[in-house]
Amino acid sequence: MISLLGNPDSEQDLDKILDRYWDQSSFEQPTLVANTEKSSKKKSSIVKIWGGIAASIALVICLYFLIAGNGDFLQSQNELVYRTGFGEKLDIELDDGSQVTLNANSVLRWAGDWEKDSDRQVVLEGEAFFEVKRQDGIPFTVMTDDVAVEVLGTSFNVDSRASSTRVYLDEGKINLKLKEIIAEPAQEELTEREKSSEILLQPGEQIKYSAREKRVEKSEGLSMITAAAWKLDVLNFKNMQFHEVLDLLRDIYGQSFECSDGKLLSTPMYLGVPYSNWDAVRQALELSLNVKFEKVSDRRYRVKTEGKEKK
Repeated sequence: MISLLGNPDSEQDLDKILDRYWDQSSFEQPTLVANTEKSSKKKSSIVKIWGGIAASIALVICLYFLIAGNGDFLQSQNELVYRTGFGEKLDIELDDGSQVTLNANSVLRWAGDWEKDSDRQVVLEGEAFFEVKRQDGIPFTVMTDDVAVEVLGTSFNVDSRASSTRVYLDEGKINLKLKEIIAEPAQEELTEREKSSEILLQPGEQIKYSAREKRVEKSEGLSMITAAAWKLDVLNFKNMQFHEVLDLLRDIYGQSFECSDGKLLSTPMYLGVPYSNWDAVRQALELSLNVKFEKVSDRRYRVKTEGKEKK
């Protein structure tokens, strides 16, 4: 039964099996019964039991064929939901022709009933690189918890993890609308648009913003390799401290870490490694930093400098 459920072409075979077992089980006469009343009750009970089983199996079959083939996304009536697991990336072409590369451990939502000439909007949790196809007069908006990124046609990276959002512009122009950058008590009656602040980005610029902390950090003169290296299949740890690297590894590969060495945690990093599976990245870090990732439990490691034995 499980094998047939895994094959979308086996619907007729499943129907035959269900029909056969229904006929054999639901209406089979007991060989030894005390009287007709008990026989009737037993038959009724069997029918109810197998009726429930058949209904349950039918429900499973319906659900299976409803979602069969949706390996990259789940589709509902009003939105498409694209998801990636730890260590995975996904290339997506939206209905408007825009291209999106979704980084690991991320979710992208897009209108499933989108029609040409209507507003284009996606909601992002995690990180994605966008190459937006220009459509005259129809903006493309990326929504995160902290910002709304509005463009017409351009290439940019959005990283919305933890408590902040980073937006890097590679080509074109984008307009960033920061949520609630002003939060004075006297301004509580302002509308959401009046509370927001807008920033225009030029190529090579990056904005980091947290709605919770209401703080804006701007960087200039960046490139893909410094701001969105993952799109080029590289994990770039330059200008990061080791504790920040561990945070990034947690987000991408779903690992957690124990490290009590304060000096190691504050070590500045000048390293780039290929974007690969976790074991390959771990080995590259161990060789480069002379550290050891000791496995404590499933998806949990203890990190220490190689050669230091625990007393």
